[in-house]
Amino acid sequence: MDKLFEGIKVIDCSRVFSGPFCSRFFSDYGAEVIKIETPDFCDESRRFYPIKNGKSGYFEVLNRGKKSRNIDIKTREGLDEFYILIKEADIFIENFSPGVKKRLKIDYETLSQINPRLIYGSVNGYGENWDKKAYDVIIQAESGIASFNGEDKPIKNATAMIDAFSGNSLALGIASLLYKREKTGKGDFVNVSMISCGFQLLKQNIIATSITGLNPDFPGNQDTSIFPFGFYKTQDGNIAIAIGNDISWEKFCENIIPEIAGRFHSNSERMMAKEHLVKNMEYIFDSYKTDALIKKLEELGIPCGKIASMTDLIDTPKFFEENYLKKMSHPELGEIVVPYEFVHFQKYKIEDLQTAPDIEKKGDISKTSLSQG
Repeated sequence: MDKLFEGIKVIDCSRVFSGPFCSRFFSDYGAEVIKIETPDFCDESRRFYPIKNGKSGYFEVLNRGKKSRNIDIKTREGLDEFYILIKEADIFIENFSPGVKKRLKIDYETLSQINPRLIYGSVNGYGENWDKKAYDVIIQAESGIASFNGEDKPIKNATAMIDAFSGNSLALGIASLLYKREKTGKGDFVNVSMISCGFQLLKQNIIATSITGLNPDFPGNQDTSIFPFGFYKTQDGNIAIAIGNDISWEKFCENIIPEIAGRFHSNSERMMAKEHLVKNMEYIFDSYKTDALIKKLEELGIPCGKIASMTDLIDTPKFFEENYLKKMSHPELGEIVVPYEFVHFQKYKIEDLQTAPDIEKKGDISKTSLSQG
């Protein structure tokens, strides 16, 4: 089958999450992605938990299907070898701070002179004019997200949501420039800053503060703009409920909480009374087991869901049938389950998935197939 990015060559100097997440998208759909590392200057996520037989599951899931080149770009010889690769490349991806890439002589101005068709994708913490290092957790703090994420004190999000969003955004930017290059024949530069991605995720919260002059309260498990839109206790667990319009609210009240039917008609009224309403809802929900309440709400057409654990995901056949998750046999990690397709094309699929590469032994680019279940 024809592959979406077949014939595209990507040179990847990025590390950890955001950059590798971006380059994995191109690798998954047929591009040749070559990671540039040395044993002394490698992707530190090779040592991130979980580790089995010396291999990192973290590194594996972000770097599957890529190749490795052992090139020390801090030496003249290594830099010359790197420049040869750049001359033949379509895309270059890095997540260094601005000062580092200039010092290493791998900045856009330098590389575009070598290859004017090169699309240069950069992701960093604060953009090209602020030479400050960052990780996802730092951006959660400095973007303002952590300031109201929790019940009564800042809570770190358990997933690297900024990294994932910035990696996806960079892939979108690079794909856009690939399209533009078909028209102009010229490459270009695209930067994604993690801090700006944090601001995009805040959406309504920044504008709300600019209008009211007030910082948002800690919402806990509720939304800052819509009610009910959050997590609620049941007799045997918790349930997520999202009621996004007044008609659904009326249907919900008539069938689940008739005592308040005909009240709190608008979202504004519900937002003003949400503490009172949460208590009412959870009092009623205490008579329901989670599965029974979900069944009843789904029959009413009200969006809802169970709070799933990781084992719940792995035990749900539908996710595998839809290719959202995939079972693999890895030579060192054994039987594993990995996130798979999150962009579904009609004509293009992820095929012939390979393991993440070991650091190249000089003169040997190798990769191992994963058997797919």
